[in-house]
Amino acid sequence: MSKSHFCLSMKGKMVKRRESRVNVPLSVRLWGLDREGRVFSQNAKTLNIAVSGARLYGVTAELEPGFIVGLQCGNMRARFMVVWVGEKGTAREGQVGLRAARNGIWSVALPRAGEDDFAAWLEENSVQQQIEEPQPY
Repeated sequence: MSKSHFCLSMKGKMVKRRESRVNVPLSVRLWGLDREGRVFSQNAKTLNIAVSGARLYGVTAELEPGFIVGLQCGNMRARFMVVWVGEKGTAREGQVGLRAARNGIWSVALPRAGEDDFAAWLEENSVQQQIEEPQPY
C-alpha cells in the first residue's frame, strides 16, 4: 500500500491533497439509482481510499456528480456522494470519485485533530449510541 499526498490539478499543477490516500484494491458493493432512475447494485474495486472518500473502478452504472450512492465493504456500509465520473473513451472510463456523505462509513462524526479530550468524546458518543440503539423485543 502506498500513500499519495499530491495530485495534478485541472490546470496541470501539482497541488497538495487535503488528506492522504492509500492505494489499495478492495472489493466493494455499490448501489443506488442510475441516471435513468433505475435501481442498480454492482461489484467494484477501490483504486485508493481516504478518510472521507474513495476512487472506484469497474463501475458500469450510469452515474453523475451529485448522486448519492451506497457503498459496502465487508460489513461496513455508508452513503457517498459522487464527485466525478470518468468519461467514456478515456483512461478514467469506469472510474468514479466518491466523498462520504454525512459521517462516512464509520457512522459517527470523528473529532477534529485539535480536540483535547478524545477519551471523553469517545465515552460520550459510545453512551449516546447505546441509548439510540433499538432494544430487542
